[in-house]
Amino acid sequence: MKTVHALQSEQVALDETGGLEPSRWSRPFDRGRRGMVLGEGAAVLILEELGHAEARGARIYGEIIGHASRCVANSSGVGDRRRVLAHALGAALRTAALPPDHVGHVHAVGVSTVVGDREEAAALHDVLGAVAERVPTVAAKANFGNLGGASGLMECVASLLAMRHGELFPLLNYETADPDCRIRAARRGDPAGDTCLSSAVTPQGQAGALMLRGWPACG
Repeated sequence: MKTVHALQSEQVALDETGGLEPSRWSRPFDRGRRGMVLGEGAAVLILEELGHAEARGARIYGEIIGHASRCVANSSGVGDRRRVLAHALGAALRTAALPPDHVGHVHAVGVSTVVGDREEAAALHDVLGAVAERVPTVAAKANFGNLGGASGLMECVASLLAMRHGELFPLLNYETADPDCRIRAARRGDPAGDTCLSSAVTPQGQAGALMLRGWPACG
């Protein structure tokens, strides 16, 4: 027989997750999101000069056409996620020499916290303007959780494969729009486009952004 303490613990867990199955806990940008979910995973990407890759007959998935890293934090080491993401995303776009409406899809950080997603959505609007509400946005943390330092690479792999196959995966568990997160959640069957804007950010205010182009679009 379960103890009263065990039953109370189960009730707390149920309240924190909204009574949802574990596969539905991570809900980036959804109005019902309740927090970050940890996951496990790893990925490796090999970067090399184009001529070298072609000479050895490598299978090429894409290229980095824009990149940037920035840091914005206060004197206590607390990051300003909105500002630092906007700085990094904007700089990546500028180095790629592409206007916002040439972004095929956005691969968001999407940590599924109330404040984190709100700040990221605001940063996307700061950089993309009205395009932020039209371009399909995915966040693979809804699929595999937050992998810490491995998340960015896994998300790049997911977007590169989506561009290769020409179709995006949907933003998992996105059911109810949050008026404070004005994004256009990717739906099943959405075209992935030829380019992806991807980013990562830490609570300490470090952010990086990449502009990726899928290889089929490069010839």
